[in-house]
Amino acid sequence: GKAYDLIKFGKVHPGGAHLIYDNAGKDATAVFDPIHPKDIMEKLLKPSLTMGHVDLASITAEHIAKAPEKKAAAKKAPTKSDAGAAVAEVEDFVKPPLAAMLNTFDFESVARETMEPQAWGY
Repeated sequence: GKAYDLIKFGKVHPGGAHLIYDNAGKDATAVFDPIHPKDIMEKLLKPSLTMGHVDLASITAEHIAKAPEKKAAAKKAPTKSDAGAAVAEVEDFVKPPLAAMLNTFDFESVARETMEPQAWGY
């Protein structure tokens, strides 16, 4: 792993400075990886902001940032049909195949259902 100086970047981080500062001095891989492309640090940060390499054997549990727990998707309340006889159950979201998504609206709709809230905000 690598250590970075993110003091200045934290102020302009799209997800909020608190995400950077709350995880300062920790291995934030579990928080970072689900949201960012693997090469984002090399693409966006100046080489001078790489402070050095971290010996992974030296990292203890107290130095590992905890990923936010996934919240279960809120199920919509069952609704009565117009006839009032049957109760319709709301089905869980099933991601359509990529070939079925034709435009940006389709991609956005799927992303809204499948992405973590932090990633969606980004």
